[in-house]
Formats: sequence, structure tokens, C-alpha cells
Amino acid sequence: MKNLRILSLALLAVTFVLGSCNKYEEGPALSLRTKKARITNTWKTDKYVDSDGTEENAGDDDGTWEIKKDNSFTITQGQFTANGTWEFVNDKESLKTTITYSQSGLSFTEENTVKIIKLKNDELWIEDEDGDQTHLIPA
Repeated sequence: MKNLRILSLALLAVTFVLGSCNKYEEGPALSLRTKKARITNTWKTDKYVDSDGTEENAGDDDGTWEIKKDNSFTITQGQFTANGTWEFVNDKESLKTTITYSQSGLSFTEENTVKIIKLKNDELWIEDEDGDQTHLIPA
């Protein structure tokens, strides 16, 4: 009887842990890698999903997002390059970026916060304030 009680408590604990690990809407339910280790990668856009559900493949989009462990990143799109910093916010449910770039001899800085929908080793889905999603895969 004592073994059954210990087994029941162990199963309850495992159920609680697995149920509470799913921070992002689309998963993963459990990962042995930290969120920072999963987001650190060179990503390319796979597709865009509008807030109304309309999907558009990225096609020949040759841009990449290189997200580094030191909380810096570089976005490259053809001849255009932007550098910036990133950090997790809202209990690691969102990603805040500060981007600096030059255009026509002028420097610009933009801040943006996106919600993380999915963060896996091979997928990163983010959603902007309008509900539009960008799905990224390793480059």
C-alpha cells in the first residue's frame, strides 16, 4: 500500500511538471535545452501567417536572422544588414529587440516586442502586435 501511495505521488508530480512546462502555445511541452540555447541559431523565414490565417511561403527570401548567445543579433537581407540586441521579456514569453541600421546616410533605431508562439531547436514562431506570425527555421 505504501508503494502505491509513493507511485501515485510520483505520477502526480510528473503530471504537474509536464503540464507546467509548456510556456508557448505551440510547444514544446518539454525541452532539456534552455530557451536561450534554443533561440540561439541562424534562422531564415519559412512562411508568414496573417492574423486572418492566410499563409504565404517565404519563397526566395534570402534573409537570415543570426541570434547570438551574447544577446546580440544580425539581420541580413541581400545588401541590407541590421544589428541589434535581444532579450526575453514577460517571463520569457516574448522577445524584445532593439535594431540599429543605416539608410541613405541616416541611422535609425527601432524597438519591437513579439510574442513567442513556438520555440524549438528547429522552429521559431513569433507573433507581432497585429496577430501576424512569422515562422522561422534554421538557415
